[in-house]
Amino acid sequence: MKKQIFKKISMKLLFGILISILVLPFAMAVASFQVTAFSCSPSESVINSVFSCTSTIRNVGDAAGSVSTATLYPDSNNWLENSNYPQSSGTTVNPGETAEVTFTSLRAIKSGNNGFLKIMLDSVTDTYVADNNKKVNVINVVVTVSNSASSAATGASVTSTAEVTAGGNIDVSLTFTSNSGGCSIGSETNPKTISGMSDGSKQSRTWTITQGSSGDCQYTISAAATGAGGVASKIDSTSSTVTCTNCPSGGGTSSSTGGGGGGAGGGGAVKIYLIGELVSTQAVELANGEKVTFNISGLEYTLTLKNHTETSAILKIKEEFTLKIGDEKNIDLNNDGKDEISIKLKSIDIAAGKVSLVLTPLIESVLKPGEGTQEKEGISEEEGELMPILRKNKFLYVLIVFFIILIIGAILSIIRIKRRKSLKWKIK
Repeated sequence: MKKQIFKKISMKLLFGILISILVLPFAMAVASFQVTAFSCSPSESVINSVFSCTSTIRNVGDAAGSVSTATLYPDSNNWLENSNYPQSSGTTVNPGETAEVTFTSLRAIKSGNNGFLKIMLDSVTDTYVADNNKKVNVINVVVTVSNSASSAATGASVTSTAEVTAGGNIDVSLTFTSNSGGCSIGSETNPKTISGMSDGSKQSRTWTITQGSSGDCQYTISAAATGAGGVASKIDSTSSTVTCTNCPSGGGTSSSTGGGGGGAGGGGAVKIYLIGELVSTQAVELANGEKVTFNISGLEYTLTLKNHTETSAILKIKEEFTLKIGDEKNIDLNNDGKDEISIKLKSIDIAAGKVSLVLTPLIESVLKPGEGTQEKEGISEEEGELMPILRKNKFLYVLIVFFIILIIGAILSIIRIKRRKSLKWKIK
């Protein structure tokens, strides 16, 4: 009898081992992901402008699976506004197939031909972006002007020198424009071009200006930069004045160009830019009179650019306020004692008549019903942590199930043996 019982237990164990051998190849099959392509749109960007990048992720494993979160990191130059950009995915990808993950709201805060360090696929590091030298040419341009003399008599000449500082890899077109005073540059080349500038480099161009007879010579030099790839463009301009010492109308005209143009004048319709729910930092460019409308927690607000000069802007959202370049103002929109938005004056483009603003929400959007961090009914904290691990490691999952089956089988065998023994004792 003992031999029969031992034989039955051995057969069950053998059967369990046989099942595990059959299941093992399937348990060993896992998903494995790697980045196989990466590109940004646009391929070149202007400093402080928003762009996006898309990565192609291939499943090189032998089972279907998904990447929960892909996270993009800039290189050590830390040229992006944030140190990393996580993006949820979760798309199930079969073996050999691909999925795309797009990283949005990227903003470059440093010019240059900048690159990336890595992409984290959940906890796995992928260095495709660094290994393949994926870069974004972030451009900027700054022009300054100096004169050989601050004043001149009618008919006299003054040399004006424009110095250009490059951000990123750019080509530049320098244009001289006489605003008042009747001064001229004769038949000199205009505009003047500078090609192949690299990040941080400087070059100069000069004009010989002949003083006019109708007043002080006011002029503007604009530097229009185009990225090396011909995609991104940026304009910077500066104005200067050469005082006329013997003009009949007298000198002394201010060197300021006054408020920038580009407003909604001429009886045309006022432009209104719609952002929708403001859930992340947004950059906007406005001309005088233009508006931007946005929502915070479902409530709509409108920001208007009333006017601007070379260095400041007058804005209105609840009431009028003035910002200088670089200034930032926090505003309580609904009078609840908490600031809901931050408005920063980033830059002013006099030639284009545009003011660049950065809008940043200071509170989180109201959650939709049912959303939040509520605990799921019937799932403990430990289970919430264990289940994702078991889903990702199918081999561990199958082994646990197998041992549970063996334990249950062993318990059932022991119960049967005890029942048989008790029956024998009753028969005796």
